[in-house]
Parts: sequence; structure tokens; C-alpha cells
Amino acid sequence: MKNDNSQILNFFSALSDETRLKILLSLVDGSKNVGEVHEALGKENITFSAISHQLKYLTNTNILESEKKGKEKIFNLSSHFCWCILRDVVKHFQNKKLNKPRR
Repeated sequence: MKNDNSQILNFFSALSDETRLKILLSLVDGSKNVGEVHEALGKENITFSAISHQLKYLTNTNILESEKKGKEKIFNLSSHFCWCILRDVVKHFQNKKLNKPRR
């Protein structure tokens, strides 16, 4: 159970960093290489090196996976679960008039 808690904490910790969250949200629409992630983030004062560092972090926490295609690495969400979590969180906060569940 302790190992499970550690993985859960790592998952939410990864989401707590704004740059990592932006990277993950950019990948909800599909796989991207570093340059495409940089483009998706609007080239906002984030270097390729910083993006690469965060992509490595997200890969090490098993949220992302990468595939080598020629000289490029292509990154995508590691599972449908990760995709669903991100999609549902975005939907939740975009729709502020959601009804609270009844108890």
C-alpha cells in the first residue's frame, strides 16, 4: 500500500507544477515531439531544455511514455486513465455551473 500511495502522490505532484500541467494538457489532443510541445505552450519563455527536463520527469513518473522515431522522441500520455483524468478535470473547471452530487 505504501508504494501505491507513493505513486499516487507522484501523480498529483506532477500535476501541481504549472509547466508540467501545461505540457500534459497539450498532450490530451495527441502525441507531440518537444518542438510541438514548445509550440503548444505558446513559446512562453520556456526553453526546449526546460521542456525536455519536465518531459523526462513526467516519463519517470509513468504519466507519459515516449517513442523514438528517427532522431525525435514522441511523447504521449501513458494510459487512457491519464487522458480521462486530465479531460475530466478540464471539463469540471470549464463548466462552473455543475450541479453538486446529491448525498
